[in-house]
Amino acid sequence: MMADNEGRRTPLMNLGVQVSMRVLAFGAAMASLLVMITNREVASVYGIAFEAKYSYSSAFRYLVYAQIAICGATFFTLVWACLAVRRRGLVFALFFFDLLTTITAISAFSAAFSEGYIGKYGNKEAGWLPICHYVHHYCNRVTISLALSFASFVLLFLLTVITASAARNY
Repeated sequence: MMADNEGRRTPLMNLGVQVSMRVLAFGAAMASLLVMITNREVASVYGIAFEAKYSYSSAFRYLVYAQIAICGATFFTLVWACLAVRRRGLVFALFFFDLLTTITAISAFSAAFSEGYIGKYGNKEAGWLPICHYVHHYCNRVTISLALSFASFVLLFLLTVITASAARNY
């Protein structure tokens, strides 16, 4: 009887850990999304005003759309994880969704990070000048959004490892 009872705890290595990590990943992705979409600053350079918004950069738009997808997928897998505890066949599908979400998270983070790096340091070979010394507030909020995005990636990666371990047992 005890061995059977222990077997019921191992499909997802503790549902409480799964749920809390998914909620944290959802929260980090949602916070990253909200910080990025509310990010806007107007600056004046030599008397010429220009505006910095996330929507002017395709990489930042991709981050926003990816974070929306990550929030949706994380909520979906939160419900799925609760069902997978009762039905063993659902664990591999949960792993698959976690893997797709993790790949989306790192791809969006890396694209936005490269754009942020160019904004902060420029690219002398291409003739792109850094803009962060003109729009400090905007760049600081991009940094916060990227940090939250990376935190959601780390949580999703750990969830993928946990689910892969659980799927291996079936």
